[in-house]
This record gives sequence, structure tokens and C-alpha cells, in this order.
Amino acid sequence: MIIELLVIGNEILIGKTQDTNSNWIVKRIAKYGHKTRRITVIGDEIEEISSAIQEILNRKPDMIITCGGLGPTFDDMTNEAVAKGLGRKLVLNEHAYNSIKKAYKRAYEQGIVKLDGMTKEREKMAYMPDGSTPLPNTKGTAPGVKIKQNKINIYILPGVPNEMKTIFRNVILPILKDKQGKFYQKGFIFSGIGESHIAPYVTELEEKYPDLWIKTHPRIGLSVEVEISITCFDKDTCEENINKALKKLKQIVKELDGKIIKQNT
Repeated sequence: MIIELLVIGNEILIGKTQDTNSNWIVKRIAKYGHKTRRITVIGDEIEEISSAIQEILNRKPDMIITCGGLGPTFDDMTNEAVAKGLGRKLVLNEHAYNSIKKAYKRAYEQGIVKLDGMTKEREKMAYMPDGSTPLPNTKGTAPGVKIKQNKINIYILPGVPNEMKTIFRNVILPILKDKQGKFYQKGFIFSGIGESHIAPYVTELEEKYPDLWIKTHPRIGLSVEVEISITCFDKDTCEENINKALKKLKQIVKELDGKIIKQNT
């Protein structure tokens, strides 16, 4: 599957909060052989979010995952913005309303919150794009959202990491496993020659094997050590071509008087 992420929050764009959610998500997407095509980070603005959703839909991924903007405050506007981007009404979802009401009731009884009952701010979290299915949030109060548009599955998740991860594990991870593809990544670390020295040979191999993504990573100082990593998604020839490319790259490193110091698999 091809997946796109939409990360929402002013706090990320001003550097107050570091976006660890997308890193956590893409690792799991790749693990099960799926490809993250793009990560988009935008602020808490209705027009920005709605237009971003429309742009992503135009690229026709199999799945869209959003993070952030589901809380009770004024700047939590993801559901409203997504509804606008999809051309749908924002409606009160009764299942979501009841789950939020129960969550706050438990929190009040446990002394976690001092205010009992539903307020307009709490009720706000139950408003979702028409046709949505609420996703239970066992770690917080704001439900996630699932909605389908033009055969594209959209999952709207909270931005709080433990809440996002819980919903992801319960809802999205089983889908990734069910539609599991193949993800290959191999490489090696070498020293003695720089990144720029080997660059033209990497380019030649990428042209020869277009399904491979071959990347060099400087590791210490000015290319004292360079790591080669080769990635391939869900192709029958992935492993064979990776092994061929690895063999050729190792040969090139030795011919250039470099030294292979570690094999990564």
C-alpha cells in the first residue's frame, strides 16, 4: 500500500514540540512492506488542513493517516477541516459522544478531573465528518476517526503519542499485517574513501536497478566512515537485485582502496 501522513499542529511548526509520531508510524509501515510516500506538516488552520487533504486525495494513496488536532480547545479543528476538505457536513456522532461522556465520568470519579458532565468543549470532540466511524481511545478522551473517500481509507488520530500509538496498534496495524508486502533493507559500512568518491558508482547502480533506493550516509567526521543502505519494496526481484548491487558496491569500494568494516542486514 501507498500511505501518506498529515501531521497537524502549530506547536510542531514553532519547535515547541518535536514530531516523534511520524517517525514511529513510518517504521511500522515499512516493517510490513508498505511505502510512506509523503509526510506533510501543517499548522492548526482550517483552510490549510482542508486543502492539504484535497491535495493528498488527488495523489490517490491507499491510506491517509493524520495526527493531531482532536482535543477540546479552539485550535483543535482537524475534524472540521477534514469534513470541509471532503465536502461533507460536520455532524454529532452519538457513539463518539457517549464514549466521551463515559470517559469523563470515569475520570471525574477517579479524581482525575474536577468538572463532571459534558461541556460544549467536550461535546466538540464528538463532531466528525458525516459517515465517520469513531475509533476507541482507551488512553484519552478524544476518539480517533475512520472515514472512506473515493476508496481511500482515512484515519484521523490524536496527536498525544500514547493515544495515537494505542489506536494505531488496535486499528491500523492489523490492516498493515493483513495486506503485508515485502520490505528489504541491507547495507554495509566502509572507510578509507569519501561519500563523493563513490557517488557516481551509486548513480550507475540506481539507473541499472530502478526499483532500488541506494543511499550513502556519512557517519563520522568528513566521511571517515560511510554507510550504504539499499531499500526495496514489494518486488519479486528485490532480494536478488539488492544482493547483486551489494556485491558490486563492495567490489567498487575495494578497487578504490576502501575497507569494508561492517555488514548490515
